Amino acid sequence: MRIKINIVSIKKIAALVLAAVIAAGIAAFSGCSKADVTEEPGKATQAPPTQEPEALKEPEPVDLGTGRPLADILEGAGVKMSRRYYRKGFVVAVPVGKHYGFWGLAKSELMKDERWAVNTLLGDRVYTTAFFIANALGMRLTQTDDSVEFKLNDIVTLSFKTGENKATLNGTEYPAYPAQKSGANIFIDCGTVAALLGYESYFDAAEGIFLMYPSDIEADAAEQINIYKERIQLYETVVFNTDDVPCDTTGSGLYEPVAFEDRQVGVAYTTWFRADSSWGKNYTWDLPMLGKYRSDDEAVIYQHGVWLANAGVDFVFVDWSNDIAYEPTTMHDLRKDFSMIEDATEVLFRVWGTIPGAPKICIFSGPGHVQSDQDTFKNGRMKAKNDQIYKTFIENEEFNKMYYYYEGKPLLMCYGATPSFARSENEYVDDRFTIRWVTGYVGQQGILHDKATLVSTFHWSWEERGAQTFTVKNGKPEAMTVVASWRKQSKEGQPGYIAPGLRDGGNTFKMQWARADLIGPKFALIVSFNEWHLGEQISLENSKDIEPSETLGSLYLDIMTEQIRKFKGKA
Repeated sequence: MRIKINIVSIKKIAALVLAAVIAAGIAAFSGCSKADVTEEPGKATQAPPTQEPEALKEPEPVDLGTGRPLADILEGAGVKMSRRYYRKGFVVAVPVGKHYGFWGLAKSELMKDERWAVNTLLGDRVYTTAFFIANALGMRLTQTDDSVEFKLNDIVTLSFKTGENKATLNGTEYPAYPAQKSGANIFIDCGTVAALLGYESYFDAAEGIFLMYPSDIEADAAEQINIYKERIQLYETVVFNTDDVPCDTTGSGLYEPVAFEDRQVGVAYTTWFRADSSWGKNYTWDLPMLGKYRSDDEAVIYQHGVWLANAGVDFVFVDWSNDIAYEPTTMHDLRKDFSMIEDATEVLFRVWGTIPGAPKICIFSGPGHVQSDQDTFKNGRMKAKNDQIYKTFIENEEFNKMYYYYEGKPLLMCYGATPSFARSENEYVDDRFTIRWVTGYVGQQGILHDKATLVSTFHWSWEERGAQTFTVKNGKPEAMTVVASWRKQSKEGQPGYIAPGLRDGGNTFKMQWARADLIGPKFALIVSFNEWHLGEQISLENSKDIEPSETLGSLYLDIMTEQIRKFKGKA
């Protein structure tokens, strides 16, 4: 559901601030050293509590006064409140009794590893964790045993000390409801934060939802309560409900599932967006929650890396499937579409190399449909592109630590077009790589799979319609694609017609995950993260991207996160 608020998109500074905010999530607490970081990258980490967390107390009334000091400081520094720090995070919704909240339509966990921490009602005051406030306000968080400090570059320093009825903002004290400690968290009064910002605030006791938002967006509180009531229900029934759902069972029980601890998740990733790329109506199925971007924007790349790391993604395969005839030295300025794809991939390697636990990266190369025009094996194009990939990402010490390896070699996924021309897994051999062939809709290419078992001869599938095929390696399921939606085949009433599989509020995505759970392959391959363009993504409801969008928020990223946990036996 789209929030009906008209807000101007933020500019480059917002993306840079966003990168700083996400960096805060990696080492949010000042006492966190590199050795303290656990398997949950991109989050502040603490040792599990050894005793019951302290009970929070109902505070005495505090006169918060008038004014908007935090807003005044930000606007004085040129940060307009109507633009804020997250592109669509203007309404902050805090559901009482839940371990998460929302900024805009994006979910934020309070503490992912410590779900005993929940938003709490104390008298008529709603308290949430400092960690959530930092995410909602777009600030870096530093926490000690009895205090928290929020920073926004050199513009804002806001601190609270537990038990004190004051907040210190850039050295000046203001009245505040006291911060309180419970377990590993320090809780902050939401109304105090809203008052410092000069935000409107509203608490619906019947629904247990607290809202804060800038007054200049003229949000209707009752309408927003209904939006977030539906959002919370959606998350409780779809996102956090990982019970098994009905799925096609063809092929189940034929092969022993891969052990949970050996399973991996890969996601298709696109780097083709340029400054002159077309975004919006008639071009893309929606806009990213981060707004229009270039694929070489380091702040956006950083955010993507942290999102995917937190979701438990092991690697991405970057789409170079159309680049096989592109020679970067001689064609760089002539083909800016291809130069963006390949140059931005190098930025991806460099930026993600700074993120603890970031997904590894492999190249999804050609020859693809180019093979129908020229034999890229005989004319040397295939070898030249492989040489380029190997030299740039494997021999380069700056990048090779980020490349994804399978069976002891760098993984190279090769697109054999749709339908595929490849008739053997050894169609092209390059001993430097582990090569896997990919094509679209293996389930509709009869020569490529066994219809009785849905076992693919050797092709990994780019996408599927309905029940997914899967490859088998060493007697166990190897790879299966998972999509959030699929396009129709043919026209209704014509031979071969297959109805589209629409998003259906996440149910199609969960059904595909259910089949992956049942078969238990080594790889679940999610297609795709950020393709966006109409064509393969023909409408919002018939699109399959996972990247958070203006309309869908972070819903599909959040479904993916919970389903990956289940797929890996961690749910």
